[in-house]
Amino acid sequence: MPAEKENTSLDLLGIKPIGDAANTVIKKSFDGIEGFLKIVCAPALEEYGLMLKDKVRHWRLNNIYSILDKAKGKLEFENEHLQIKAHPRVALSIIENGSLNDDDEIQEMWAGLFASSCTKTGQEDENLIFIDLLKQITVCEARILKYACENARKIIYENGLIACDEFNVSCESLIEISGIIEIHRLDRELDHLRSLEIISGGFSIYDKSLMADIKPTALALNLYVKSQGYNTDPKFFWKENTITEAEWEAKFSKNEGVLNAQMLKDFEKYKY
Repeated sequence: MPAEKENTSLDLLGIKPIGDAANTVIKKSFDGIEGFLKIVCAPALEEYGLMLKDKVRHWRLNNIYSILDKAKGKLEFENEHLQIKAHPRVALSIIENGSLNDDDEIQEMWAGLFASSCTKTGQEDENLIFIDLLKQITVCEARILKYACENARKIIYENGLIACDEFNVSCESLIEISGIIEIHRLDRELDHLRSLEIISGGFSIYDKSLMADIKPTALALNLYVKSQGYNTDPKFFWKENTITEAEWEAKFSKNEGVLNAQMLKDFEKYKY
């Protein structure tokens, strides 16, 4: 009876055969490193080997379940039926990489990517770009990304593209946002985000005040939108938080005029 119940249980993702195959792969992989473990740590092999294998597998399965459960909450159902599908290459990549994260904030982003990967045709693979980015960032970097994208002013240009205005924050604010209290680690995380072309700057060695340029790039804005479960044009997602190119230029010109007037005033004050 138990075996029959197991065979007739729901297999929504069709992964039971994969799970059975995975058990075989895990067994073979474990057998492959058994000799090495006997040499470097025999007691660990004997006492903790199988338990460790099970814990890792169960830990990843729990993470997968959490991500898929969150993704389900981001999708819209029609008459209690889901009318969209995800490309297998994208879905499996999200499951594979997302299962390595147990942080709730990161899982929410993986869930959003899964949800935004679902389309009517099930043939879209664009999110492979964002999977590759998300799997490379740390929890603290994700917090910086989230803060920058949510708070930087967006400019929509005449051609329809969206970019961000300059966005600088103090070191103290970044410490609070990221949870990183060590300045050198914070600098490394910003450098990494810049290397991924997620932010445009970071700290400057010439700035004694340690203001950081965390202006998100267009790529970062799109990553954020996709990780929220949205599959629409970014200009619609950000419509409540954008200004037009003309509005930005008018504001910039006004600020430049004020700045030039202040510089002239200061010059007149100190030139003698």
